[in-house]
Amino acid sequence: MSKSAISRRSFLAAGAACATAPLFLPGRALGKDGNFSPNEIINVGLIGNGWRKSNIGHQPDSRFIAIADVDTRRIPHDNPDLKGFQDYREMLEMPELDVVSIAAPDHWHTKMTVDACKAGKDVYCEKPLTFTLMESRQIVAAARKYNRVVSSGSQRVMEDYGQYMAPIIQSGAIGEVKEIWASCAGSPGERVYAPMECPKELNWDMWLGQAPYFDYNEEAIRPMTWRFNSVFGTGGLGDWGGHNFGGALYSCGMDHIAPKEVFAPNTEENPTNGAMIIMENGVKFFHGSPKGAITIVGTEGTYSWKYNPEIKARHAVECRRYSGGATHIAADFLYCVRNRLRPFQDVFYGANVSDYGHLCNIVYKLKRHLVWDKEKMEFTGDPEATRMVSKVQRAPYKIEL
Repeated sequence: MSKSAISRRSFLAAGAACATAPLFLPGRALGKDGNFSPNEIINVGLIGNGWRKSNIGHQPDSRFIAIADVDTRRIPHDNPDLKGFQDYREMLEMPELDVVSIAAPDHWHTKMTVDACKAGKDVYCEKPLTFTLMESRQIVAAARKYNRVVSSGSQRVMEDYGQYMAPIIQSGAIGEVKEIWASCAGSPGERVYAPMECPKELNWDMWLGQAPYFDYNEEAIRPMTWRFNSVFGTGGLGDWGGHNFGGALYSCGMDHIAPKEVFAPNTEENPTNGAMIIMENGVKFFHGSPKGAITIVGTEGTYSWKYNPEIKARHAVECRRYSGGATHIAADFLYCVRNRLRPFQDVFYGANVSDYGHLCNIVYKLKRHLVWDKEKMEFTGDPEATRMVSKVQRAPYKIEL
């Protein structure tokens, strides 16, 4: 851990600027000289052409020019203008490539983002942004070190939740926020598969990446199977946690506030059925919601998403929003790439929200109260929990800053 560890102080300093703060690049720094011209098309490369895909390259001011997938059956061969790669690192060498959209399994997100930042590419990465607590430090550090625009990919944070809830909650309509409740599915588990013959088109070793090696099985790579396998995925806490945890925290104006303590469910301190996190500002955050996907409890009332239309904002509030008049997250990201701004779902917010899911996953496994020391990147007085801050990474797929 010592080689890659990022201190709390440097992590917070990296994320302290607001989402639309300029990056102050001297030029485009994307393989060409100067800034983007107003009508210039942004060239996008997609990593992972499975069921999730991406819409970043389908916007009016962008286009896909390359696709990388470890399974060559997923690379289109009927478009001469679209280059295909089995190894994404070869795609990153394209000087004409501006942006990378990452739709690979969870355990690849940080590694691919770091590599893209090193290569001078901006990044849109699907949630969850990170696979471990340590990766949350590494991914922010890489974005800041290489001065890249990096966005976490959860459209629901604002489009489903925040555009309605944020003005209400942040106007003080329910008083001071004391509790945040957000529901989603739970933790991944440990799975064992019988060996099968691997298709010749699939680079199975690269699909596994930093995860421990085992023989191929087709069930292992099915989307909702790998997501709930702890060697690849973060379970529902990373999947819909990215949406619901992120939406709840953003709506309260608190997605920059880190978690501090976490209590296992059905204990004296936490009699609920889900994990309870104490945030650094003292607000209680619960995995689960008594009503709907998100419930916010304040000193003067309770607001549940879609259930309390009678509660209105007390006054206009300047909430963080998409930039440039964008109405969806893809347009916000591309506007920020073009204008060198930090996007709505800047890497700092996405990494911080991911940590809430990571802490829940760890406490569900250990079933005891944990105190998270972000400065030291350890759980106070708990070596077993601290070993879960990162995972052993298999060569040659280790994350290197």
